[in-house]
Amino acid sequence: MTTKSSIDRDPKFNTHDQRLLCLWDEIQHIQTDFCFAQEISAYYMSYNWIHNVSSVLDIGTGNGYFLSRLQERFPNKDYIGIDISQELIDLAKSNLRSFHTQLRVQDYFTITGVYDFVIMRLFWQHLPSSRINEALNKLAEITKPGSSVLISDSYDKVRCFLPALPEFQKVIAAYTHQQSAVERNRDILATIIDWAQTTASWRVDCDLPLILPSSIPGYLSLYHRIYELWIELFACLGELDMDFTPARKELACWREDESAYTQAGLRIVRMDRIA
Repeated sequence: MTTKSSIDRDPKFNTHDQRLLCLWDEIQHIQTDFCFAQEISAYYMSYNWIHNVSSVLDIGTGNGYFLSRLQERFPNKDYIGIDISQELIDLAKSNLRSFHTQLRVQDYFTITGVYDFVIMRLFWQHLPSSRINEALNKLAEITKPGSSVLISDSYDKVRCFLPALPEFQKVIAAYTHQQSAVERNRDILATIIDWAQTTASWRVDCDLPLILPSSIPGYLSLYHRIYELWIELFACLGELDMDFTPARKELACWREDESAYTQAGLRIVRMDRIA
C-alpha cells in the first residue's frame, strides 16, 4: 500500500497477532452464516446486478468467506476482493480459487479503476467521521453512471435479549462509547443515506432492514458463539477498562436456557449511480 488509512491503524485489525487473526476468521464466518440467506435477496432485487454487472469490487473482503458464497451463486462475474490485512487475504486465497477472482492487500483510498458494482459490508462503521467525505469522494472515482454500491452495516436499534443480559450489555455499551471517542459511528449508514438523498449523482434504490432472530433453526448457537467471541476480542485488545468475568459468567448461564431469545439487525442499502 502506498498510504496508510485510519482503518490500518485500528488495533482491531492488527492481524499480525495470531490470536486476533483467529478471532476475526471465526467472527467473519459466523457473520456470513447469519446474514447470507437474507442478504442475498438484495442482489436478486437489483436489475443491474442480474443483467448488467460484470466487474465487482468487494471492499474489506476479510477472509473471503462471504465472497466465496456470493461467487458460488453468481459465478459469471469478475470479482476483486481487497483488504488491508495480509493475513486475512492469505486466508481468502484458500477460500477462493476461481480464476474469476483477484485478491489484493490494498487500502480503500488507493483503489484505481472503475467498477460496475461495489460491495461494502460492515465497512463504514470502522471509518472515523473525519474521513467520511473523503471516502464518499473516492466512491465517485471508482464508479460511473450505471454502477451500483451495496452497503451492509449494523442495525443496532432492533437488538434485544430475553432473558436480559445486563453485564453483556455493559460490554456493548462500553465498546460503543469507546468507538464514539475515536470518531467511529455504528449508525453511520443513516448519514450515508442522507448524503445520497441530497446529491444529484446517486439514487437510493433499496433500503432493506433485516432482523436476524435466534428462533431461526441453528441461530441461537451462532449467537452463543459470537457473543463469546466479541468478549474475547475486546479482552484481547485491552481497550475497555473493565472486568469481563461477570459478562462471561452471565453468558454461560444464558447458554443453558433453552428458551432464551436474542436478535440483531443488518441494514442493507443499494445506491445506484445516475450521474
